[in-house]
Amino acid sequence: MKKQFLIFALVVLSIPLQGCLAGAFVAGGAATGGFVTDPRTFSTIKSDEEINFNVNRKLANDAVMASQAHISAVSYNEVVLLTGQAYDEKLRARAEQYAKETPNVKRVFNEITLGIPTTAFRRAQDVGITSAVKTKMFAASDLKSNNFKIVTEDGVVFILGISTAKQAALAVSIARESAGVKKVVRLIEYKES
Repeated sequence: MKKQFLIFALVVLSIPLQGCLAGAFVAGGAATGGFVTDPRTFSTIKSDEEINFNVNRKLANDAVMASQAHISAVSYNEVVLLTGQAYDEKLRARAEQYAKETPNVKRVFNEITLGIPTTAFRRAQDVGITSAVKTKMFAASDLKSNNFKIVTEDGVVFILGISTAKQAALAVSIARESAGVKKVVRLIEYKES
């Protein structure tokens, strides 16, 4: 009886692990595929990672900023998007200055709103919206979804990327049709077809 229970327990416990392994292979394949089809150069992708790290580190290391604001920075093609909430204009401007003084930053979009930082529940909803939009974009066969970076803050979807006007319009349309989206802001660099 103990032996049968042990075998049953091992089988039941291994089922979730199989999904994790399959997910890891799929994620690895998707990451590799995304890298191959990303319109940015390898050096720009590396620069974006460094910019993300450096700006977010500056924000986190500022004790006043960390206690009185919720601000995130994302870089795509060396363009920084700042989102979140700050209690006053001074904090908003300081976050923008941190981004502007970071090496290799070409431009900063400061979309920080003035007010009380969002709750953890609202942020979780934003993560869900971002996931839903990315999934819909990936499923759209006529959209080059790897050309876009999606960020959601308080129900507002920001689309960064490099694409043609036609592809950008399709990406915006998909985002607008997603549940929970209040507004879509396009921050896209246009290129020729």
